[in-house]
Amino acid sequence: MAESVQYQLERMLPELEALEHKKIFTPVEIKSIIKKRTNFEYALHRRIKQKIDFLRSIEYEMNLEELRKKRMKRLGLILDPKEKNLEFSGIKRIYGLFKRATKKFTGDITLWLQYIDFAKKNDSSNVLSGIFVQAIQYHPMNASLWIMAASWENEHNSNIAAARTLMQRAIRLMPENELLWHEYFRLELIYIEKIKLRRRILGIDEEADEKKDIDAMQVDVSEEDNIQLPTVTGEEYDAWKEEQGEEKKLKLSEEEAKTLEEANNPILNGLLTKIIYDNAIQAISQKIEFRKKFIDIYREFTNTEKHIDYIYETIRRDMNQVPAARAYLSERHLFVARDEGKDECGDYISVSDPAFIPALRKCVEEYEGALNDLPGSEMSEHYIRFILNWYTIAGEENLKLYLTKLAQRTFKACEKKNSLSKKLYEDWAQFIMNQKDFEKAKNVVEKGLKAHKDSSLLWSCKIQLSDTDAQSSIYAQGLEANPESLLLWTSYKDWIFDQCEKKMLSTEEIDSLFSKACDRVTMLLPSMTAESADRNEIRILIQSSYVEWASKTGGIEFARSVYKKILKNSYPTYQFIMRCLEIENQLGDAETGPEHVEPLFEKLIGLDSADKEEPYITYLSYLYSQNKLQKANQVYNRACKEVANKESFDVKKATSGVTTTTNSLRLWMFQESFPGVTCCPGAIYGHLLYHTVAGTIKTVNIYFFFHDAKPGLRPVEDGSLAS
Repeated sequence: MAESVQYQLERMLPELEALEHKKIFTPVEIKSIIKKRTNFEYALHRRIKQKIDFLRSIEYEMNLEELRKKRMKRLGLILDPKEKNLEFSGIKRIYGLFKRATKKFTGDITLWLQYIDFAKKNDSSNVLSGIFVQAIQYHPMNASLWIMAASWENEHNSNIAAARTLMQRAIRLMPENELLWHEYFRLELIYIEKIKLRRRILGIDEEADEKKDIDAMQVDVSEEDNIQLPTVTGEEYDAWKEEQGEEKKLKLSEEEAKTLEEANNPILNGLLTKIIYDNAIQAISQKIEFRKKFIDIYREFTNTEKHIDYIYETIRRDMNQVPAARAYLSERHLFVARDEGKDECGDYISVSDPAFIPALRKCVEEYEGALNDLPGSEMSEHYIRFILNWYTIAGEENLKLYLTKLAQRTFKACEKKNSLSKKLYEDWAQFIMNQKDFEKAKNVVEKGLKAHKDSSLLWSCKIQLSDTDAQSSIYAQGLEANPESLLLWTSYKDWIFDQCEKKMLSTEEIDSLFSKACDRVTMLLPSMTAESADRNEIRILIQSSYVEWASKTGGIEFARSVYKKILKNSYPTYQFIMRCLEIENQLGDAETGPEHVEPLFEKLIGLDSADKEEPYITYLSYLYSQNKLQKANQVYNRACKEVANKESFDVKKATSGVTTTTNSLRLWMFQESFPGVTCCPGAIYGHLLYHTVAGTIKTVNIYFFFHDAKPGLRPVEDGSLAS
């Protein structure tokens, strides 16, 4: 290992000598650079290599290179052609480190992305091409790498053939990857747009030429009301055009001449994009969102309306029995076409646009036809959503009245067909409540709850429509039917607090309600999936609300009795214990506080959670604040055994401000020993660099003062360094 390290260090000698000779770095700084690189090289040549060592070395070299550039700019140095190697030596070293790192950690995609990003920033086209090849070899199933490589080939290398090849190979490997199809589609559209732009600039575009010819024939009226004759007469223009046509025929064959015309050019007419789309819907056939994305991409470009219509036709042909597809086709009349020359436009026609009403009628007609073809509740849900969305947006009274009658008619039609789903009942109830027709809303809610007792929204509507005296029993019924409804539990908690503020219930009654609620939420199993994530939220909500109410009502002693009862009878959560600690911090006293706080922290670090670092850091911070250094050391030793990454834990502990009185004293003694020293921020861990009175930069290794030192070096500004 020593020989390899020595070899790497000897390779940098010419560079360092040149840096010192040009006075870019001082001899002291050169020694510091050698020492740092030596330490890094020994770390990189260990038997078990770590990625963090490579990243630290790369970061150091990047910062050093940045500092070199700034100093050369400040000194006004201009290198001779023979000395050009000095300018690129740092970049080459960074590339070498990246190459060694990616060779060792081939499976780390983030490392490859950092490598690619660095090469892009330095405009290293040849190097970047090789990086993409290697990265794709190791990660052939990563679609993002293929897309990045193709985009770079097209945008920076102007090599559309290579970009196409990359995208086609990626699609062969991953034919069901939606992103690849969309980006390949976009790539071809960008290429067509570039070709069209070039044709306009060169005057090849037939439409542009015709427009110019027409403009030339128009009569011009000047500001002085003098009529100016056309620049050429009609006969002269026809004769000139015939001459030009004959000359072009001599130069070009008939096939070449036809190909130059945009109307006869299949590529410019979108043949390739049509082929890509057809192949895409064969690979991924029954996804409406997949096809909608092609339309969204088309709308980013000009003159694509006929291609968009083709996609609409394929959706109608292949997905005529899919409610979501029929809904999308029905709403297409309100989509805004992208105008040439406008970079951005909204998705829908504005309500104030005169074209809105005719387009809305077309949408309604097509929706009505879809409801006849697909009488199920799903199609009705799409239709109602469409009506209610535009009802919310509409501001004109007649339009609102029209949409209101349309919604009422649709709800009644669904009721007659017996196709009202839970979602439709919820929408109907809320719509009628917004219309202030509460009697009719009660009727709809009752019908909905008979069919769908598991609808928490309908129970919430029933509570709002009921008298105050009946709300308690309705909450009981609703929570019995929906024990995992976060909406109902939140409403129930708010209702309890409201009763407390209005003094409608006594303290004992509210305590009983909260106690029973805690018992019920304790019966909910801990959530292990996203679908049941509300269980944990419900438990945290009720338990924390109970303790919060107790602290406001009876002070810290009442709050302690409540949270101790909860801790004894249920499985506590991290958020609940943290809330208890906040209450102790707000209301507790210095004498009795520790005997209650420390058991809470012990509960906190004893929880089975993936993240052990944060609880331990919080606990250590508290112990240090109380000057309980012996116990803090015991807790720290426990933490080192339980945390997943001790090094990361030490860094977080340092950056969070967890420090002992002894360490603070040592830092003060250090500053007293070096008068005129300005310490850099965060200098407690790592190498401390400071400015002396004379203006020179010196470094002190912090491990002399702290046992858990972490190396690090970065330039803050031109000519200064910080840890």
